[in-house]
Amino acid sequence: MYKFILALLVTSIAYTFSTLAQTKLNCRLEDSQHQAIPYASIKIMPGLLGTITNADGYFEIKYTSTNELKNIQISCIGYQTKIFPIDSLFDQEKKKQEIHLTLKKQSYQLQEVIVGKQEILKDAKQIFANAIAELPHLLDDSPHIGKYYFRQSHQLDTSINRLLEAAVSIYDPGINNDIETCKFNIDELQSSLDNRNIDYKKLLHQYLYARKKKKHAGDPRITSNSSYKDPLIQQYLLQDLDHSKALFSKFYIATNMIRGIKKGNRKKSLPINPHFKNGRPVITESFIKEHQFKLDTILMFNNDPVYKIKILPNKRYPNIKYQERSLIPIGIAYIRISDYAFLDLDYGYINNPNYKYSKGKSKYYFHFKVKFKESNKKLYLSYLYSNRFDYNSDLTRRRRLIQELSNTEIINNPDSIRKQLSTLNWKGDQYEKLPYNEKFWKNYFSLLPTQEEQLLKDNLIKKLSDK
Repeated sequence: MYKFILALLVTSIAYTFSTLAQTKLNCRLEDSQHQAIPYASIKIMPGLLGTITNADGYFEIKYTSTNELKNIQISCIGYQTKIFPIDSLFDQEKKKQEIHLTLKKQSYQLQEVIVGKQEILKDAKQIFANAIAELPHLLDDSPHIGKYYFRQSHQLDTSINRLLEAAVSIYDPGINNDIETCKFNIDELQSSLDNRNIDYKKLLHQYLYARKKKKHAGDPRITSNSSYKDPLIQQYLLQDLDHSKALFSKFYIATNMIRGIKKGNRKKSLPINPHFKNGRPVITESFIKEHQFKLDTILMFNNDPVYKIKILPNKRYPNIKYQERSLIPIGIAYIRISDYAFLDLDYGYINNPNYKYSKGKSKYYFHFKVKFKESNKKLYLSYLYSNRFDYNSDLTRRRRLIQELSNTEIINNPDSIRKQLSTLNWKGDQYEKLPYNEKFWKNYFSLLPTQEEQLLKDNLIKKLSDK
């Protein structure tokens, strides 16, 4: 009898743990042609949790019976929004089946009548101007905190020499406040891998030269008498270099062109510069004057029609003679017809494919992506992407610095906001050393790495372990 009761107890405990055990639902989103759909919005229902698909179309949901998750809603511009029950995906996972989810494409030609009595504005420039004017009404004007997954990689061709992955919080006092008033906190650090080969002699020389020319005040602990061989001086140089070139707050402010919108004209003394030494791409009245806007087509998003607008330079663009020879700005904006809401902005510099030395090939000099999602009739940042030359670059400028931000949750509750404002340190320093929190990351909704990114990470870990 005792053995029977013991066996029953063990079975009961095992069942409880298996019921509460976490299951990772790894899914691939694709179209009817089995092509991956990247950067689609994944909303976990009920609740405010979410993620996005990676460049390969994959996403992951960490599911337990205590989560009380029922459905996931998947939406992407140009596709029909669809809801999938969690249980059906869970059943596929238990059968060890690969989970492939499909969305149908949905787009229209301009001449097609698709929006009933909704007026379709044909002037792309006016559409863009209307979208700028409506931003204060569409972005949240009250304080809120966004929870995000952050990845920063330093790449050279098919390898990386540095990788940072973190969970971050961004406090936004509201759209009526300048973007510089936002606060940033690094909640948890998943990876901090560094295999850079730094020329400290050259770095110290450049550092002191910049200070002499009054271009950079720098760290007072570094002087003309400092030795580049001193480990402390090396540490100070790296800290100052990283913080001045790629601190998390600088990435967010420089890349989030829509949240950082400015009234009036951009000052002519601050030309657009991909390295942001003298300025950054800012959406202002000048931005409209300096670009051409062409209405490309109309797509659908969550059953709403959306303008797809191409962004090109015009004759008023700064240094246009130089741009004609080499670099030109290019982009695409997706703007909802009903209320002129910015849903997506893709913008960057490419080498002019018509320039004789470009040989018909276009390559990004820098590249930004900004995506928004809607909650309670307000727009919130969903995804932020920056790809530019690495500040550790060699003379060939082949190295790239890639930074990504993917939203996992939006917090609007005033009590929760006040609590986090008082308990988090809000340094926003992704270079700060934090202990690895296994329990936190086990339940975290992160942006999955692509197969290539995971391979690069594994190779970096191997190189560091070999050292």
